Amino acid sequence: MLPLTDSLKWTPTMTWICRLPYQKPSGPCNRFPVPGSNAIPPEVYKHGQVPEDFKDATIVHIYKWKGNGQLCDNHRGISVLNIAGKIFAHLLLNRLNRRLEQGLLPENQYGFRQHCVTTDMIFSTRQLQEKCNEM
Repeated sequence: MLPLTDSLKWTPTMTWICRLPYQKPSGPCNRFPVPGSNAIPPEVYKHGQVPEDFKDATIVHIYKWKGNGQLCDNHRGISVLNIAGKIFAHLLLNRLNRRLEQGLLPENQYGFRQHCVTTDMIFSTRQLQEKCNEM
């Protein structure tokens, strides 16, 4: 198991959170903070636990506009997620990708990596294959 770096251990500060659309309550309402438009109470962010709603997805079936619409094979599923969950997943993905790009992945890892396409690796593999055939 790889050790965590400081960038992954970083915990959002209250200053950072206050820059988000969620304002820290003030005045007599301090005891009863009002959730934002997505109905997520500020305590969720304060305690640092991911709500179950972030993990839940509603699967919607969409017709592909080919073949018989009564057959399941002619439909595809789309997962509809909570927008706050999408934002959280995007932030987490960006943090992990930054760490992976700092030399954690080998140079020959092309799949599922930013700015790398598997066709580049296929090209390199074919060049190596041609050199081996010449020998």
